[in-house]
Amino acid sequence: MNGGAIDDFDVIETPENVHLQRRLAGIGSRFIAGLVDTLLILGIYLLLLIAFVVIWSVESLGYFGWENGPELWAMALLIVFAFTVYWGYFVFFELLTNGQSPGKRQQRIRVVKDEGGAITFMDVAVRNLLRPVDGFAFYGVAGLCMFVTRRGQRLGDLAAGTVVVCEQTREWSARTDKKKERLWEPEPGTADLRASGLSLQEHRMLSSYRLRREQLTLEARQRLLPQLLKPILQRAGRTPEEEPFEALESYVDSLLDKGEDRRSDEIRQGETNS
Repeated sequence: MNGGAIDDFDVIETPENVHLQRRLAGIGSRFIAGLVDTLLILGIYLLLLIAFVVIWSVESLGYFGWENGPELWAMALLIVFAFTVYWGYFVFFELLTNGQSPGKRQQRIRVVKDEGGAITFMDVAVRNLLRPVDGFAFYGVAGLCMFVTRRGQRLGDLAAGTVVVCEQTREWSARTDKKKERLWEPEPGTADLRASGLSLQEHRMLSSYRLRREQLTLEARQRLLPQLLKPILQRAGRTPEEEPFEALESYVDSLLDKGEDRRSDEIRQGETNS
């Protein structure tokens, strides 16, 4: 970004010198997501306040007999729960749903690592550790930081090495027996990589391509896909130049679906064994 405006797209350069684009979340969508999350947190705080009032009322009738009075016990519990909610809300949801709080899910945006991978617990913890600083002056610090950084990152994002991106447009798997909506490719496990024969970086690149290919022109896809598949095909003694473009796209689906088939088989086997 130059001149104080967030770029619409971010470009990831892979070790093979291939450039992949991803759409960055705008300040507006992030503000609305933050507003939704804030309202939910305030709702939780309201429940805590009601519980505080109930405890106060019950203790005033002498049911518990706390020597230090209801205000000390209730206030201590209120502070502990409020602290837990404030720190734990975003950490819990972003870790549980791979980078999405309820507000982000509503706006279809997601936190990912700078290089495009899924976030880890440390990423989430560090990112939200600086949330009080970002929230200073009604999130004025976060807004200013997002405005002056090319990727629209607040302080927590800069510290954790994360960025907030838009979920991709709705797409369907090429296989007719797998008519399921694809908005985000899950991080592959060891079984997925073993079944597909791909490295983690290769799986991420092909997953990113499959999610974004409908946004690319045919010319861009014909230029990009052979570069992505070249090292993979070379291991099998083949070259992209020998394959029709349609066959290359089908090959991407078959490689990624192998991992999904393996994962589905393991899930079904686990259910059967249980």
